[in-house]
Amino acid sequence: MKAFTILGLFLFFLPVTAQLQKSGTPQKLTFEEKVTVLFNRLTKDVVLEPGQAEKIRPHVEKIVRDREARVAELKGKKDDGRLMTKEQLQERREKRQAEEDAFKAEMKKILSKAQYQKFEAGLKRKRTPESENSLEIKN
Repeated sequence: MKAFTILGLFLFFLPVTAQLQKSGTPQKLTFEEKVTVLFNRLTKDVVLEPGQAEKIRPHVEKIVRDREARVAELKGKKDDGRLMTKEQLQERREKRQAEEDAFKAEMKKILSKAQYQKFEAGLKRKRTPESENSLEIKN
């Protein structure tokens, strides 16, 4: 009888403890962790030769540094209540696109042709036409 009581209590409290697991915002990543995550994501399918990783890592660090600076700038503008004009937003997009093109050019110099093709394939977003249409506001 005791075994059934203990088993019943165990089965009762098991779902309750599963719900008590910690949830909330994830921890902030350090600069090095961000660099490692981005580096791994960019070179996931690319088999690097010795020495290529050391050439790529400074470029990835620059990307992370630039991202952090842009986020800090946007947070500062948001706190001040200043909104960006369409021209400023377009300028930011063009600058980011130019930086991305420069990074791709550097990667093209570092990687072989086959490696670069795998790198480019890894950059493409896997988006279906249905998911793009779901972003539209429907009345």
